[in-house]
Amino acid sequence: MRTPSPSDDSTGDRPPASVLKITKLDAGASMCWQPTPATNPLVQGMPPGGAASARALYDAALQALAARPDEPVAVSTRVPFCAAHCFCCDRDIRAAQPDEIIDDYVSGLVEEIREVAQAIGGRRELLQFHLGGGTASELTGSQLARLVQAMQSVWRMPADIDMSCECDPRRVSQTMFEVLRGLGFRRVSLGVLDLDPNVQQAIGRRQSAALIDDVCELARSAGIEYINLDLMIGLPRQTMASWCATVERLIAMGPERIRLARYHHRPWHAPAQVAIDTESLPSPALMAELARASAEMLRNAGYRWIGADQFVLEHDELSRAMDDGRLRRSLISYTAAPATPMIGLGVGAVGEIDGSMFWNDGSQAAWRNALRHQHLPVAQARPATPERVQRRAAVERLLCTLELPAADARGIEEGYGRLAAREADGLVRVLDDRILVTEAGRHALHALCTELDEPGAQPEGRSARCGC
Repeated sequence: MRTPSPSDDSTGDRPPASVLKITKLDAGASMCWQPTPATNPLVQGMPPGGAASARALYDAALQALAARPDEPVAVSTRVPFCAAHCFCCDRDIRAAQPDEIIDDYVSGLVEEIREVAQAIGGRRELLQFHLGGGTASELTGSQLARLVQAMQSVWRMPADIDMSCECDPRRVSQTMFEVLRGLGFRRVSLGVLDLDPNVQQAIGRRQSAALIDDVCELARSAGIEYINLDLMIGLPRQTMASWCATVERLIAMGPERIRLARYHHRPWHAPAQVAIDTESLPSPALMAELARASAEMLRNAGYRWIGADQFVLEHDELSRAMDDGRLRRSLISYTAAPATPMIGLGVGAVGEIDGSMFWNDGSQAAWRNALRHQHLPVAQARPATPERVQRRAAVERLLCTLELPAADARGIEEGYGRLAAREADGLVRVLDDRILVTEAGRHALHALCTELDEPGAQPEGRSARCGC
């Protein structure tokens, strides 16, 4: 079996001008690629407000957490680097960066870990750690080791910690997977999007089915326990026949998890999408058919549908958590881990403590400068209120159980009423004491969650992250 390399399945041609332009973005530019309400309905749009008030709120939240030294935490770390910028991706990443830029970024992450640990106290247990954003495969083995060792030096990482990362299948090797597993990573997500060559040409991302198959085998041989493959519905040139062939091929690879994202064309938000030919995009009706066909094929193959877009095998821990009523939706992903404060690390990272949400500075230069001056780089905050905490709990309940009891909507009755009104569209069924999501509603679950938003909230459109 061959070992995949960065050049595998590529034409070797010079990247298109739109890609080269993106790689030359000013390092001080804003990098707003944190989760949006569409990729994760628990996150609303970044609020207005000053950095000074955000830092004061963050300091207070960390002090409150420090007073609870036995409470575990979770960490989501953002790595804003990829080998190239896919046309369909709306993340403001840095493509093809030199080693010294990435190494300095890792140094900044190490400094941020130490600053946070100093604020909340060390030796606290870490239950969940995710690395992505970007892709972890742009880091070297030594850089990954530095990052994990920095966390091990300040927090306790139990043997069963949930460690996951996002990797570009074109940029990984047997050695990389062995390093990841040796550091404790159990789950790896690989961006596939679509296996049809015509679709891949349209989005500027070439990778063969044979490559993905080989990469999955390499990951398993290195001891990776869970492989997640990301697909994307709504890409240019997709047809029912080509899409079903892609889904069938992925099922044959036997990944533990498959996630179905949806593409939304927003070139005003993601400049790379100007390279997408809008005339070749599938219609909304075809997208709905692709989604229904995908769900049917995956279920028939033994996958269980989790929440809005995740499919897992029967033995998966998420499947057991759903049966036991333990399934949760964190800022990272669906999880079986108990609710814990979420610390966001890196440029534009988002975290959550006691119901308040915090955004790091979206400028790489400003983020790095704050850390050099031993300041935490928080730039925006959304303070918790009883109503916001209630809305968040209701959204998570809807995502994880596909129902919302009326008792859980006290104080947010207007949102409950908006959700109930979707019965006219066939997306929910209203009972005396609860609202149930229908089969048709599952395909619009993220949209249904927006009915529970605060009045006047204007959530951003669905993010089209390529899941590198």
